[in-house]
This record gives sequence, C-alpha cells and structure tokens, in this order.
Amino acid sequence: MARRLRSALPLALVAALAGAGSAHADAMVFVKRGDVWLARPDGSRQVALTRNGTPRRSYSSPSIADDGTIVALKGATLHSFRPNGRRIVRPRRWGVATPTLSTLPISVDLSPNGRLVATDHALYESYVDPNTNQERPSMLARTTEFDDFRRNRTVGETDSYYEYGLPAWIDAGSVLFTNIGIFGAQVITAPLGRQSRGADLFQDPDRDPLIQTNNQILSDAEMTRAGDRFAVMRRPLQGAGAGDPGAGTIVVYATGAPPSGSTPLCTIGPGRRIDFAPDPSWSPDGGTLFWHEVGVGLFSSPVTSAPGCGLAPRLVVRGAVQPDLSRATVPRRRR
Repeated sequence: MARRLRSALPLALVAALAGAGSAHADAMVFVKRGDVWLARPDGSRQVALTRNGTPRRSYSSPSIADDGTIVALKGATLHSFRPNGRRIVRPRRWGVATPTLSTLPISVDLSPNGRLVATDHALYESYVDPNTNQERPSMLARTTEFDDFRRNRTVGETDSYYEYGLPAWIDAGSVLFTNIGIFGAQVITAPLGRQSRGADLFQDPDRDPLIQTNNQILSDAEMTRAGDRFAVMRRPLQGAGAGDPGAGTIVVYATGAPPSGSTPLCTIGPGRRIDFAPDPSWSPDGGTLFWHEVGVGLFSSPVTSAPGCGLAPRLVVRGAVQPDLSRATVPRRRR
C-alpha cells in the first residue's frame, strides 16, 4: 500500500520527500587546542583534521572553500587538507628568509573556489641594535600576495600604497582588507592582479577635527557574498579602552558609497571579550555572523539588514578561535 501510494505521488513531491532531512549544511573550520577542526555551523559533528598542534605550536588562520579545500598556517608553513583530513599538497614554507630581508605570513584566506590563497605578509629588514649589538627585525611593509598554492606559483600581489592587512575574499577576483593606521580609509578593496592598487571603501567618521587622524581602529573586516554588508572590529585608538578587550566591538555596516557612505546597522559589544582580530565570518547566505571571543569560544548570531540586526549571540564551540565558513559539507566519518 505504501509502495502504491508513493508511486502515485507527483514526481516533484517524491523528490522533496526523499530530500527531507538531507538538506545541504554549510561547513565551518576553526582552531581548538592548537589543531584545525571541521564542524557544522551549529557546532555539531566536530572532526579534528590535525592532531599535532599545541598551544605553543598552534595552527592558525584556517580557511575553507566551497569545494571543501582547507588551508591553514602553522608558523611560517602552509598546510592544505580535504574535509576527510587528507593532505592536498605537502606542507610548504610560506615565508622567505635572507640575511637582510624576510617575510612572515600573518594570515591566509582561501578564495571561494578553492584555487588561490591570499596571504598577509609582513616584510622585515634586519638591523643591528646599537644598545645590545644584536641583530633585530624591523617591519618595512605589509602586503598581500596571491598564490596558486597547489603549484606553488605567485599570480599577483598588492602594491605598497596601503598596509594591506587581514585579507578576506569578496569573490574570486576581489579582496577586502583593513588598513590599520591613523590616516585614511580603514577598510579597502583591491582586485586580483600584479601590483594591485587598493581603493577606499570606508573610513570611520570619528576623526580628530584638526588633523583628521582616525580616533578608532578598524580591523579584520569581512563582507557578505552579496556585498550588501560588512562586519569589522572597532575600538578606540587611544585611552583606557585601547587595550581592553571589553571595549572592543564588532560593527555591522550596510555597504554604501565610498569612503564614508556605509551605514552602521548594529553593534556586538562593548562588554564582551572582543580582541583586535575576532575573525568575523559570514555564513554563505549572509544570514548569520560568526566570531570568537578571548578565552570563551566561537559565537554566532542571526543578522538582518534592518537597523538593530536581530542580534542574539550564542556560544557555538567553547574554547575555539578563528572561524571560517563555506558551502562545503562535513563528512559523516572521521578519517
């Protein structure tokens, strides 16, 4: 009888019933106890992709693409994985060291299609400290390099006009950055290319009225895939709140005309444990924002496009940091 009833149903309804309970679920990567983990956005089905991380030698900056490709740093080495934990290519040295100049990778972000890595590099020059007669590094610039990590081939880089910090892909051809400084726009964009020049997206209106320096630090911006909103850490540049995690906030803006047309929609904090790089990360549909708080873990909240945003923060994974999300799926079995 059940078989006869099923065959009599319209094909579209049969397909809908067959797919019930198996709808596509996004995937989230993060760092916990020094290792890279994969889970569903609600924190369920957690899988450890690495097992050799420690608090002192921790993985950092994990990033996941829609095809399930995952990359992460461990010191100056880039690692790559599939969702089942298998390596894609051998770990590669991702910094350059010479007697006079060196680069250190600060963070990486993987393009949505899983092809290119944008790496935030600090360029250092060695000098001899006259007080101690010891060699010390001095940071000369901060740039971003675009690489095909499978072939170990550089396909582009930013110029030196801005400090291109903490890159976050908007799409396969453009990247969002934060310029941590006291002058000029703090949120900038740049296209993929050789010696790519950034363009102002947003400068916080809170500036010194005489010399026009920024009174607020903005850092770690990330935009929705639709490009209609971006989230960014905001805190005072000076004063008692400058070094207090409780004074940090994450502000969600409606993207507007550069450099000051973006409108604040809502704010997470103050009074929470939000540091300089809380790694705000949007769900692929732009409906939920994820971030980490110092000493607590990963949080998420639904976010709308209306003032107030409908914020309702909830703890998703205790003790975890640095979330990143994509349309990939979490495998059912551990490796």
